[in-house]
Amino acid sequence: MPAKKAVMAQKESATEENRQASSFADSSTTGATGTATDIERVCELLQTFMSEQRSKDESIQREMARQEQRWRSLQHQFGLLQREVQKGQFMAETSDTREEEQERQTQTRILRSSQSAVLTQPQQPEQLPAQMLKLLNGQ
Repeated sequence: MPAKKAVMAQKESATEENRQASSFADSSTTGATGTATDIERVCELLQTFMSEQRSKDESIQREMARQEQRWRSLQHQFGLLQREVQKGQFMAETSDTREEEQERQTQTRILRSSQSAVLTQPQQPEQLPAQMLKLLNGQ
C-alpha cells in the first residue's frame, strides 16, 4: 500500500503542479491583457485630458483677446476724456483772458472818460465819483 500511496501522492503533486502552471499561465495572460487594457485606458484618459486642456487654453486665449480689446477701448476713452479736459482748461484760460481784456478795456474807457471830464470841467477831487478816484489812484 505504501507504494500505491506514493504513486497517488506523485499523481496529486503532478496535478497540483499542472494546476499551478495553468494558473500561472492564466494570470500572466490575464496580466498582459490587463496591462494592455490599462495602457489603452491611460491613453484614453490622456487624450481626454489633452482635449480638455486644449479647450481651456482656447477659452483663455479668447478671454485674453476680449480683455485686451476692453483695455484698448478704455485707453481710447481715457485719451478722449483727457483731450476734453485739456480743451476745457484752454477754453477757461481763454475766457479768463478775454474777461481780463474786457475788464482792462472798460477800465481804460472809464479812465479816459474821467480824464476828459476832468480836463473839460475843472472840478475839485471831492466832486469826482468814487469810482473815478479809484481808477486815477490805480486801485
